Amino acid sequence: MRPANRSRGFTLIELLVVIFIIGILVAMIVPAVQSARESARQTQCKSNLKQLGLAVHNYHDVHEVFPMGSSRAFGAGSWGLAMYLMPFLGRENVFHSVDFNNPDCCLEIRALQTATPPKVDPSSFPYEILICPSDLNANRILKHGTPGAYPCGNLFPGNYLGVSGDKHFNCGGTTQGNGVFFGQSSVQFAQIKDSQATTMMLGERGIPNDRIWGWLICGGTECEQYISTEYGLSKGANAAWTTGIVERFWSWHDGGAHFVFVDGNVRFLNEHIALRTFKEMSTKRGRETVAGF
Repeated sequence: MRPANRSRGFTLIELLVVIFIIGILVAMIVPAVQSARESARQTQCKSNLKQLGLAVHNYHDVHEVFPMGSSRAFGAGSWGLAMYLMPFLGRENVFHSVDFNNPDCCLEIRALQTATPPKVDPSSFPYEILICPSDLNANRILKHGTPGAYPCGNLFPGNYLGVSGDKHFNCGGTTQGNGVFFGQSSVQFAQIKDSQATTMMLGERGIPNDRIWGWLICGGTECEQYISTEYGLSKGANAAWTTGIVERFWSWHDGGAHFVFVDGNVRFLNEHIALRTFKEMSTKRGRETVAGF
C-alpha cells in the first residue's frame, strides 16, 4: 500500500525570496503613498490661500479698502488681518464674539478665557483655513504662561501672513510698509500701481517649535501677522531652523512656498527665486517689471 502524499511546505530559500519581494514592493509603495499625501496637503494649502485671497477681495468690495494687517502700529495686543476676514470666511460668529472697542486684544482674549464660566473666544481652537497641513506644528496650541510668550491667553498659531513690502523692521512693526498689509494699513486696489498678477498679498511661513510667533487672530504686529521679503524665501524647512526663522517666508513643502497675489491667483514660488525678484513682487507701486519667476 502506497503512503498518502503529504503537502509540500516552503523551503527556507523560497521564504526568503518571498520576504525579499515583499520588501521591494513596500519600498516602492511607501514613497508613492507619502508623495500622494504631500501632494494632497499642498493642494489644501493652495486652496486655503485661494479662499483667503477671495475673502480679501470681498472685504474690499464691502469696505472699499483692504483690511489692516494689524490693528496696532507696534507691539503686542493687536487684532490681526485674519480676524477682520472672518465674516468673509463664513465665520461671522467668530468676528462678533469680541469687543473691538478694547484696543488690546490680549486683554480681551484673556477676559473671555478666564470668565466664569469661560466664554467662547476666537483663539482657543484652530482654523483649518489658517493652517498649512504640511506644517509639523499645526494644530498645537500655545498655553498661556509658556516661557517667552506675551500674556495673550491660549492661542493657536497659523501659517499665512500678510506681505508688508521689501523692508524689515526687526519684528517691531511698521505703519510705513510698501506692500499690501502692515500695521494700521488701509490699502486700496487703486494704490497698487504694479501688476496685480505679480504683487503678493499673503504667503506661507512655518510655525516655530516654540509657537510664540504666528498668532494671526490676536498677537503682535511684524513677524506675527505680517512680514517682509527683505531676507528672502528660505530654502525649505531644514534651512529655516536657523537665525531669522520668523523673519522670512518659508514652508514645509519641498522646494518653496505658496503665495496669493493681488489678482487672486495662488502660485508656488521656488526657493531658488532671485532675491531681487522676490522683493520686487512684495511692493505695490515700485514700478518694477517682474518676469521669469
